[in-house]
Amino acid sequence: MDVNEIFNLPEIKILEVEILDTQHDLDRNRYCANAGVEFIKKALMMRKQLLDRKFVMDEFYKKLLEEFNEALKVQMLKMRLETIKTYSSAVAAGLEGDVEAVGKCFLGYKYPDRHPVQTARARKMWDILNGSIDNYVPLYEDGVNCHGFRCSKEHIESENQLLYLNEQEDNWNEGFDRELTKDMHLLYAVHNLFDHTSFSVFDFLWVRDFDIEITLNTEYRTYKHEADNPDWDEIDYLD
Repeated sequence: MDVNEIFNLPEIKILEVEILDTQHDLDRNRYCANAGVEFIKKALMMRKQLLDRKFVMDEFYKKLLEEFNEALKVQMLKMRLETIKTYSSAVAAGLEGDVEAVGKCFLGYKYPDRHPVQTARARKMWDILNGSIDNYVPLYEDGVNCHGFRCSKEHIESENQLLYLNEQEDNWNEGFDRELTKDMHLLYAVHNLFDHTSFSVFDFLWVRDFDIEITLNTEYRTYKHEADNPDWDEIDYLD
């Protein structure tokens, strides 16, 4: 069964239409907001489970997964470098307070041109999944690795920490064919997308473009914080 046939299975098609119809009603205030949002969140997870059950790793999909993993790795490392540069520039410019730069890497907001399924339904579903329409995938809010990359004077994550959550090159291939993926060095972000978000493997295999967001935060006080008082624990709260 090819990918177009999988996405046109009645159970997939009906579920996606229900998701899109609910979103249409939410846009026009014809649906209870909370109930509509919760339905879409649950339906997206159900859709993912149905699609992933149809996935069987073979050499063709292995190649696609390798290409996705490498493209994602390149962009995450670029995001890390640009976030550090943003932080360093802010500090060099004398920005006051506790400065922090935060970088986030997202799957491209534009629906992948190379995806074999090119329908209006697929494009609209992509907008719902990637956050262009509301936030239906909470663990994707900070990007592909669920926590982004934070840079401050207290901490700058290493490349391997960002990519693998430890200092050694790793292989986050849980859920995939262990033998076919044993040398792939899959990133934690791939594991996060596959295991913890509503994206099906059929959604991201053809993604090669990404969106990077970098924000700069600063916080400073114009007063002495009470916790800085050495006699804090001796205060008589009954006075």
